Amino acid sequence: MNAKEKNILNLRPMLEKVLKNFSARERIPTDPIQFPRSFYEQKKPQAEIEAIAFFTAMLSYGSAKQFTAKVAEILKKCDNNFFGLITSANKAEKFDWPNYRFSTSNDLKFFAIALGNIFKKNGTLENLFLKGFEDNKELLDGISSVYAALISELLKLHDKESLTLGLKHLLSDPAKKSCLKRWMMFLRWMCRPDDGVDMGLWKKVSPSKLIIPLDVHISRISRNIGLTNRTANDLATAQEITANLALLSPEDPVKYDFALCHLGISGKCTDGKNEALCRQCYLVEVCSKTLSFR
Repeated sequence: MNAKEKNILNLRPMLEKVLKNFSARERIPTDPIQFPRSFYEQKKPQAEIEAIAFFTAMLSYGSAKQFTAKVAEILKKCDNNFFGLITSANKAEKFDWPNYRFSTSNDLKFFAIALGNIFKKNGTLENLFLKGFEDNKELLDGISSVYAALISELLKLHDKESLTLGLKHLLSDPAKKSCLKRWMMFLRWMCRPDDGVDMGLWKKVSPSKLIIPLDVHISRISRNIGLTNRTANDLATAQEITANLALLSPEDPVKYDFALCHLGISGKCTDGKNEALCRQCYLVEVCSKTLSFR
């Protein structure tokens, strides 16, 4: 074991404290997981949970307050029957879809219809994901399977050779090696066991295969505590952080994600700017931003 690995292992007690003392239930109402989690707790069929989960995950960029409001608006307008809406091309065509940032109402309409077609052809997103995943057990192969099918449906609906910028932004291309944060978040929801946040619907994909959803909060905190030295927020950085977390929890390396992410979202992680708050943080002894006052 090298020095870096020893330093990573020294993080375990502090990360476990963050996890143990984190109230996930308090944070769910501010997180996009609120929508699929609600369907899950209502014991909706798997396909219905997957549908709202995937749509919500892909829309999860920009302000959480803004995109969760858009999803809530859509659910209210369709009386919470999102699956019925997207699997009926006639209903989806006539539905009053909102705009959201780079995506127009037409973009969301076509995305919803394409997603509905995927369910009609495959039953569940899990079935489609496994077509790519099962041979080599590679997460990116599963993502590529879903991505390719959706792009094919969208191009048919558009009757064009390329997608709009809004649709391209909604569906990150796995071949481009970006961090794929929204895909990874969706997969965390599906594959990690039910812990009050994630739902564990997909039993054939081990949580050990997951890659951390890399957002600005996870990237900043990970650098501050030595999980990565990389500066780019790309797939390689997400994989490096995940590999280091796997030293602590090989069977479930992304179990710390929700708690660490909301440490940043809540404002409790100030990146060393507020000494009083930093001193209350369980990571104070290992954070590079607190060296001047500890």
